[in-house]
Order: sequence, then C-alpha cells, then structure tokens
Amino acid sequence: MISNLPLLVENCSLTFFCSLLSSYLVFKIIGLWLNTNLKQEIIKLPPGPKRWPIFGNLLQLGQLPHRDFAALCEKYGPLVYIKLGRVDAITTNDPEIIREILRQQDDIFASRPRTLAAEHLAYNCGDVALAPLGPKWKRLRRICMEHLLTTKRLESFAGHRADEARHLVKDVWALAQKGEEVNLREVLGAFSMNNVTRMLLGKQYFGAESAGPNEAMEFMHITHELFWLLGLIYLGDYLPIWRWADPYGCENRMREVEKRVDEFHEKIIEEHRKRRRNHEVDDEGEMDFVDILLSLPGENGKKHMDDVEIKALIQDMIAAATDTSAVTNEWAMAEVIKHPRVLKRVQDELDLKVGPNRMVMESDLVHLNYLRCIVRETFRMHPAGPFLIPHESTQATKINGYNIPEKTRVFINTHALGRNTKIWDDVEEFKPERHLPADGSRVEISHGADFKILPFSAGKRKCPGAPLGVTLVLMALARLLHSFDWGPPNGFSHEDIDTSEVYGMTMPKAQALVAIAKPRLAAHLYK
Repeated sequence: MISNLPLLVENCSLTFFCSLLSSYLVFKIIGLWLNTNLKQEIIKLPPGPKRWPIFGNLLQLGQLPHRDFAALCEKYGPLVYIKLGRVDAITTNDPEIIREILRQQDDIFASRPRTLAAEHLAYNCGDVALAPLGPKWKRLRRICMEHLLTTKRLESFAGHRADEARHLVKDVWALAQKGEEVNLREVLGAFSMNNVTRMLLGKQYFGAESAGPNEAMEFMHITHELFWLLGLIYLGDYLPIWRWADPYGCENRMREVEKRVDEFHEKIIEEHRKRRRNHEVDDEGEMDFVDILLSLPGENGKKHMDDVEIKALIQDMIAAATDTSAVTNEWAMAEVIKHPRVLKRVQDELDLKVGPNRMVMESDLVHLNYLRCIVRETFRMHPAGPFLIPHESTQATKINGYNIPEKTRVFINTHALGRNTKIWDDVEEFKPERHLPADGSRVEISHGADFKILPFSAGKRKCPGAPLGVTLVLMALARLLHSFDWGPPNGFSHEDIDTSEVYGMTMPKAQALVAIAKPRLAAHLYK
C-alpha cells in the first residue's frame, strides 16, 4: 500500500488539475458569455439577440440568412447588432438608416471586408467590386468610368445589343413555330452573356456564330461557381479555427475555381495580345474592353497595366452584367406570366408606343413607363441579390445614437427592404402600378433617391454599370413581351408558376422558368 502511494498522489493531483482546468474553462466561457452580452449595454451597441461566446449569433443563421436577418429586424428594430464569430456586424432593412450609411456617412462605410472568397476569387480583393477603400480601388474605378462605361463607349455597342435582341426573338420564334416550350433561363442567360462577352471579349459565346458550345458552357459554369462561392457565408471568415478544419472543403473549392478562372482570363488576354501583334485591331478601330485595357498605361509610370489588374476588371464586368440581369429578367417574366392582367397592360402599352409593324428599339425604352414599373417591382420583390455586397466601417461612428465599432460589417438586406411593411402595402403581391408617378413623369429604375429599392446600391459603391444593366433588362423584356403572348406550360395554370428562390450572391428562381410563346406580330418581322 505504501509502495503505491506516489502513484495514488500523482493520480489525485492529475484528477484535481483536470477538475480545476474544467472549472476554469466553464467559468471562462460563462464570463465570456456574460461579457459579450453586457458589452451591448456598456458601449450602447444597437439592440440585438443574445450571443454565445466564440460563435456569437452564427448558430442562429439557417439556409436563408436574409430571412433570418429580416426576422431580427422585425423583433429588435430597424438597426440590429449581431456578432458573427469574432466579427461585429449590423443589419438593416430601413430606408432612412440605409440612407445614413450610404449617403450621410458614405466616407466611413464605403470600404469592403476582406473575405476568403474575395481573396481567392477577386485577385486578392484587387477588383472594383470587392476591394477595400483606398488608392487602388479609386484608380480602378476611374478606369471603368473613364474608359469602359462612358456613355460614348456604351453607345458604340448599341449595334451589338440590337443584334442580340434579334437573336433572342428569333430563337424564341423558332421554338414557338415547333410548338415547343421555351426555357427562359437558357435564352435569357444566352442574351445577357452574349451582350457582355461581345463588349468585353469581342465574341459571342452562344449561337450559330459563337465561340462554340464547349467554351460557352465552361464560361457559364465558371461564372455560376464564382457567384455561389462569393455569396457563401463561409464560417472561416468568422471563426479562424474553421479554416484549419474546412470540413466541407470550401476553401479547396475556392482554390480550384481560382486556378480555372485565372487560366480562362490568361487565355483571353493572350488572344487579344496576339490580335494586336498581328495588327488586327488598333486604337482607331473597333475595340472591345480587353483591347482598351491592354492599351492603357499602368501605375507609377508603367507602360501597360498589370495583367492581374486587367483580369480583375474582366471578372468585374462579367460578374456585374451577366447573372444579375438574367436573374432579374427571369423573375420579371415569371411574375408577368403568373399575372395575365399585367401581361395585357404592358402589351397594350407596347402596341400604343411601338405598334405592330416593327420591333422595339432602344430609343423606345424611355417611353415605356409601365414596363419600367414591372422592372422596378421585380427589383422590389426579387432583388438580384438578397443583400448588397457587404460594407465595412473604416472607423468607429454612431447611427441613431448607437455606437458602431470600427471594422463593423454591414449587411443591407435588400430582400427585406422590398418587403418592409412600414413602407410597402401588400408586400407579397406583384403590383407594378404602385410605382407609377402621379404626375406621369418617367419611372426611374437605377436611381436610389428614396432608398426604398436599391438594385445598384448608392454612394461611392454604387454599381458603375447601372445604365447598361437597366438597358439589357428592359430590352430583353420589351422584345419578348411585344413579340409574343406568353402562358404556362401545357397542363399548368398561371397560378402554378413557381416563385421560390435559392440563396446566393444572386438569388435565382429555384426552378428554371419554362413557358409557351405564341407570336403576335407579322411573320416577316421575326425573320
């Protein structure tokens, strides 16, 4: 017995130590939990739900975080503080608070958080959309505004847009002649993609004269992968230990897509350099966006822009104008087909303003007020993305008397903004006429003056491609609604049109929209 005494003492010491450590950890966690919730009252943070240590409010988010955030605003008020792991965050769906953030305090909230997806998929946050506020972002945005998205430059591609509008109508007409259903996701996706790639890269990706189906599908797949990963609320951004484990392989997937995207962009740049070496394009001829970027000087006196900057801007243009406009158009068509009264009213307007003897032209779009109401109502009910791209505060500030710490992440919930019952009636009803001005003036779509609908954000971070995006959306809808009568697939009623959504950086319909089209104009116009 005496010989076993040292072992007994050692075991007792170990047991005591483990008990002491366990007690310490329990009290530490309780202390952290109390401190993290008392902090709200001590420094007067905005109201919000109770938070757990380490995780904060992460465990309260489900598969549709925009709806979870909306429920928090409903419970705690228009401005809600949440803790996402180690990150301070606020969310709102209130127009006056959004105005405060994006206009009154734009200088403080105009930066972006560094997320892992942005580091991997936006050239280390080196593009216009996702770069933090700073000299590099200002320079790249200036390049976009002065060289790529000027009114003159966009007008120079009007012929391409008219050409793609003809292809859109012709493709639908060919299916209608055969009595086949139209997959509107496919035809609208091809319309958006071709418009963007002709401006950006100088070639089509879909259609008889395109680069080919394999390259087109690769391009489309890469774009969808980018949007899915960029919209992901990745726990590794909020809990560093999650990156170490990465149980679902998200970061590995980001690296794989990063490699494929870079190879794709490298190929594009090399093709354009080869054309320039062969004198197939010059500064006086027709230049696409990549040609323009290759002709510009670089930073600090360099003769040319760095390839990384060119690739980042290529990606911005692709991301900003393809998926978003196609998603918006599909939602608009779904709601119009679901509501025959809306279809009749917009066709009456088109017949009056355009007539039955020609196709819609871009010059007609400013006069189609009810069509513009349809687009605005679509942005209200089905914004292209459930949130604006997150903002981040560059310093501590106050909103509505509450303290907002430096580096607070801001989630502006555009989906909930369009369903805020304090500013909208009948929020679940599709009613375009609610947007008609009493004085008969033109319906504005891209302006965020009232902050009730924000399809393109506002302030310094407003999307520079908003005019192009509006034109692409309006043109596709005008051509389809003027040229065809639309109905649900055979065997289905108008009420059967599904309007459930899928969460992501963009928010498409859960199921692709399929419909029946019947020509309503003279046959020669379709040819």
